[in-house]
Amino acid sequence: MNLLHFLKHRLKLLVGAAFPFIIYACASVSAPDGGPEDKTPPELTSSIPEAGSLHFEGGLVTLNFSEYIDEKSLVKAITVSPKIDPPVGVIYDDDAILLEFPKSLLPHQTYVITINRNLKDERRVPLEQSIQVAFSTGDVIDEGMISGRVHGEESYAVHLWKKSDTFSDSIFFTDPQYVSEANDTGDFEFKYLAPGDYVMLAVERSASGAKLVPERMAYGVSPKAYYSIGVNEAISGIPFRTRRETPPLKLTHGESVGQKWGWMHFNQELDSATVKDLIIIDADEKSIRPIFHHDMSDRKRFLMIADDTLAAGKAALSLGEVKSGDQTLTDGKVSFRVSTKRDTSHTKKVSPEGSESIRLQSDGGPVIPIHFSKPIMAISDSAFIMVADSDTVVVSLDWVNPVTTHFIPPSGWVEKTQYKLKIFSEGLTPIEGKSLKDSITWVTIKSEKKMGYGGLTGQIDWPEIAPVIQLASMEKEPEIFHSAVNSDHQFQFQNIPEGPYRLMIIDDVDQSGAYSYGQANPFMPSEWFYVHPDTFEVRANWDIDIGSIQVGER
Repeated sequence: MNLLHFLKHRLKLLVGAAFPFIIYACASVSAPDGGPEDKTPPELTSSIPEAGSLHFEGGLVTLNFSEYIDEKSLVKAITVSPKIDPPVGVIYDDDAILLEFPKSLLPHQTYVITINRNLKDERRVPLEQSIQVAFSTGDVIDEGMISGRVHGEESYAVHLWKKSDTFSDSIFFTDPQYVSEANDTGDFEFKYLAPGDYVMLAVERSASGAKLVPERMAYGVSPKAYYSIGVNEAISGIPFRTRRETPPLKLTHGESVGQKWGWMHFNQELDSATVKDLIIIDADEKSIRPIFHHDMSDRKRFLMIADDTLAAGKAALSLGEVKSGDQTLTDGKVSFRVSTKRDTSHTKKVSPEGSESIRLQSDGGPVIPIHFSKPIMAISDSAFIMVADSDTVVVSLDWVNPVTTHFIPPSGWVEKTQYKLKIFSEGLTPIEGKSLKDSITWVTIKSEKKMGYGGLTGQIDWPEIAPVIQLASMEKEPEIFHSAVNSDHQFQFQNIPEGPYRLMIIDDVDQSGAYSYGQANPFMPSEWFYVHPDTFEVRANWDIDIGSIQVGER
């Protein structure tokens, strides 16, 4: 601890001994119990030397904050760029942070102190956004700036490297030279940058400051491999979107639930998958080719049903090939155990758990899926009876696979109507064990007001590209629609469900008709995009013209 810091603490002790009533008064400043919670983020109020100072010679730097800082939050909260060896010492001092710089610094160099959102006040409220403070050892301080936004619902950080020679995607797998943690709206900013070429990568905030590990963290690449700035130049509006890379398709495990059926599990959701040469070898070396069905409630797994009882003990599951989208898995193999106990349990209705509320769709839907805990191998003619108002009819359901059936009234839904589907236990025969525990099980569905549909049109004057317009509903699981732009620079959405939407303009370079994220290794840039700041409300039976969209510079 240096002399200045030592004297400062001694002064605090002397003041505390001489004026105990001051301590009491200070302790009484906090809000009384039951008052509103203080959620105000701490702010950097000043620094000594002042931010932007020239001819910095190292030594003590004091960062003063508007509130007392939580000492534990200092861990991984402060970085200095470029890196200094040995690292800068960090000292906690109530509402201040003291940094000990060495005296041997590079000449004519701008040093940037970054305080990230790990830093919290004593009430555990984090900074609103990363803070940067810079000093120069020379006559000038670099004033270059790069900023943008990471779009999404999570918390993010952006990594920055200054490119030396030619661009190489290996740079993403090194420690970042600069880190900016985005605020709650995703905005990030790098200041005090020297002229040069810079490479960027957006990551989930939990990976802030870490080397890229694509299979373990969500990340996003920029629309350009690198960005060049001149002396005191600023580049703004760089957009990012993050996602997790899809790992190679893998058969993870097999699961025997009964002696004649079970599940085959994969490491990802499968889309229109095809499976070839599925074989089970049981403990008696008997080879069985089960029938299999994709599970619509969990698309990572397949239901397997054997035509014979599997011998108890260790079994082996192998398949020749699985194709899903552009992924292929060959020669998948796993082992699992078949239980020695006979299944005597009751079948359960897994979902819907309670009553469902639906709104009629333009295609006559929605279809209500009903999932059972076991495969149903036989159904009597009167196993399902529908009650709606005063009507009672026997219905035949559409079975997607032996554990899932779809329900929709024979004559379609009627708005503002309550439907009850009776399921009679004696009418269902499961593969093993018993049918439903209750003799009658109910599924209640309430039909609300019919869904309304409308349209949205607009214009974008952008002659150098042929953009695609994306419209995404602001639901928890959004519906996404796309529209091309015609020769008159107009776009049009028709028959869109009513509700609020977010509009995005995409530079559709690969002509896929949707946004492409790109990748880090081998590097492929993302497609440039622009998210309109306003929310658009689609109204039933209305065609709304939002006019011309001004995007500005790319």
